[in-house]
Amino acid sequence: MKPHEGRKRRWGDRKDGFRVRNVDPMTRLEPYIMSKKMDGWVLFADEVDITHTEEFIREMRKGDLPKLTLYEIVFAAMVRTWVDVPELNRFVKHSKLFSRNYIKAAMTVMRGMSRESDRTLIVPQFECEDTLYDVVRRIEEETGAIDMNVSVEEDENKNAIDGLETAFSVLPDFLLSIAIGFVKFLDRYGLLPKKLTDISPFHTSFFITNMGSIGLDAVYHHMYEFGTLSAFAAIGRKRVTFEPQEDGTKKRTVKIKLQFVVDERAADGFSYAVGFRKIRSYVSHPEQLLVPPENVVFDKIDKVKKKKKK
Repeated sequence: MKPHEGRKRRWGDRKDGFRVRNVDPMTRLEPYIMSKKMDGWVLFADEVDITHTEEFIREMRKGDLPKLTLYEIVFAAMVRTWVDVPELNRFVKHSKLFSRNYIKAAMTVMRGMSRESDRTLIVPQFECEDTLYDVVRRIEEETGAIDMNVSVEEDENKNAIDGLETAFSVLPDFLLSIAIGFVKFLDRYGLLPKKLTDISPFHTSFFITNMGSIGLDAVYHHMYEFGTLSAFAAIGRKRVTFEPQEDGTKKRTVKIKLQFVVDERAADGFSYAVGFRKIRSYVSHPEQLLVPPENVVFDKIDKVKKKKKK
């Protein structure tokens, strides 16, 4: 099941989202006052205890998920959070608020671990009922199709994103400027072909980068003005601490830092606060992700007519 599955488009809706029509006056005005995404950036940092999570990963690797990683758990935690708090799956375009009709995420895959290595983007799509098993399978299906031994240009089976980037990159400068400008114009008015938004990492529910995989701590990553992305998450390296206990002993604890850049215009502070608490809970206790969500919450976007008092 996808968000808003079965809902028919109306005038003012986009191919990739439905217009939110029940906004309060402040929410209605914000995208006009803060016309650019960078105007509404909010930065958030959290430190998550993953001591239990590491034990969970070791146990799962003995069974059904032999290649399970912390990255995939954070991924699954965010997918589940976007289901639990559907307001997070909103975006602003052309100063109007929309609710996305899919859950899709983007991540970068390095074809090697050197400065000369090429990068590949993947954009797995998810269903509202997906569990950790489903998220891992969808990510591994896309990463498994990448030939890590060749460059993007040499890869005969490059994915659609790499193919599109390669096609644009060979254009002369003046044609490239015109082409990108035209694409941005189409995106502003929701006229981009669905085939393009389906593969675009800029039209995703969220983007995740794993800085810890290269030994760095989390960063506040910029978001792109182009597209509909409203949240960018960064995972930092693991940090081991020894916390003193009441009995005088020290307890070994493993933590990671998660840092987010989000678009305040897309969702209010309360929704983000609820979402960040859920991400922390799912990452520190990932067994919750082994089963589908008890309830799939749909975003309430329709204007409700008030009954007239008699």
